[in-house]
Amino acid sequence: MDKYEHSVLLDRAKCTGCTSCLKHCPTEAIRIKEGHAVINDSRCIDCGECIRICPHRQRRR
Repeated sequence: MDKYEHSVLLDRAKCTGCTSCLKHCPTEAIRIKEGHAVINDSRCIDCGECIRICPHRQRRR
């Protein structure tokens, strides 16, 4: 079985750890670790809410 590839691409260089995405994620798939967002692939539903709310312009693949 092929590994599912999420549509959300997190660019650690742009992420400041502001927690905007964490606060708006409907499935609580995002945590801040070492000052940057980390997405839990098993909880992410690719809704794009984190991208929409990100002030640092993260993006979809």
